[in-house]
Amino acid sequence: MSPRLRVLFATAEAHPTHRADVRVLFGEALPRDGIDVDLIATTTPQKADAPWSGGRAFLRVAASRKAEMFGDLWQQVSLMWRCGGYDALVVRDKPVLGAIGWLAARLWRIRFCYWMSYPMPQAYLTIAARNDGSVGRLRRIWLRMRGRLGQFVLDRLLVPRADWLFVQTEAMERALRQRGLSHDRVTPVPMGVDVDAIPAPAAAPPEPLRGRPAAVYLGTLDRNRNPELLVDAARRVAARLPGFVMIVVGEADEPADRGWLERYAEETGAGDAVWFTGWLPYAEGLALARHAAVGISPIPRSPLTEVGSPTKAVEYLACGLPVVANDQPDQAHVVLASGGGVVVPFTAEGFANGIVEVLGDPDAWRERAGRARDWVAGSRSYRVLGGLVATRLRECVASGSLADADGLRP
Repeated sequence: MSPRLRVLFATAEAHPTHRADVRVLFGEALPRDGIDVDLIATTTPQKADAPWSGGRAFLRVAASRKAEMFGDLWQQVSLMWRCGGYDALVVRDKPVLGAIGWLAARLWRIRFCYWMSYPMPQAYLTIAARNDGSVGRLRRIWLRMRGRLGQFVLDRLLVPRADWLFVQTEAMERALRQRGLSHDRVTPVPMGVDVDAIPAPAAAPPEPLRGRPAAVYLGTLDRNRNPELLVDAARRVAARLPGFVMIVVGEADEPADRGWLERYAEETGAGDAVWFTGWLPYAEGLALARHAAVGISPIPRSPLTEVGSPTKAVEYLACGLPVVANDQPDQAHVVLASGGGVVVPFTAEGFANGIVEVLGDPDAWRERAGRARDWVAGSRSYRVLGGLVATRLRECVASGSLADADGLRP
């Protein structure tokens, strides 16, 4: 039996987080596979007592956004004295502060792994490029600086010199190779779902859903995701299926974008066809979603989303819901390989047609989604993905030398 490993995990997300690839993969799946994961992150005063199941938690309480920024910096600096006694350090989605983590790992002679779930520098630069007045000038300047510096650190240090690099998808790996990645210490780890933890449906459908055919969307409402498509599709479906309602569970991550989609629904006359719940706790959102007949996953095709692994399709299928999704590569693969849904064009009409198709024969589609749930359990559950990551971490720790001692170019 392999000895247990000890990993220190520094993540960009505050603790606790709804992100399953943090909460479940690192907090539950890896410990089951013999890897103890100690967490280093910021938290809020209200959530400082939230448990971390992976191991110990080194948390810094931050009561404001500014305090969170300084707290995050302090947490990364503290790696200089906290890395002792660990087999590896994993830094997730911190392209600038990750440089401190890389140096700390080198000083302590432990393995350094970088986890890249999203092209953060490109996201910062995309927001900074807005000229519509939704983002203030100072924030745009800050995001532009952060994006450029982050991309430089990724390209010159973290990606080429990491002892192991975990990326979200094969598409992300290909994009990195186009920017100069030359080594093979890379593992794509798509988003998964904790199949065993999917909650039962809420005891009874809430009043806005009773007796109405419903679709559900779980996720962010940031403008760069074009979520107005949800409203436009709902209006079209309601014109063909009276009583139809689109459940929208979520809110925008970007402060400037919050609340605008509800205003858009009212302005376009779709208010009765869309029910906005705002953010809900993860389990509560899934329990509500199970009262719908179909899950919706519109992901615009762009350099940011092309390399991603959306969670919605696998979550819907794990709930036994058929899926209507567009052709973003990873989610299209999930839908087609599992047989649990339809792939449509990224247009309001395309999604409306897909929803009407599923609602036209809900029993047959529920049966297909039930079979697709088995595919998800075998391919995208965190038990399976956790085994993959654990194997790679053990290979990394057992390797003979640190990456930057192997003659890699910067």
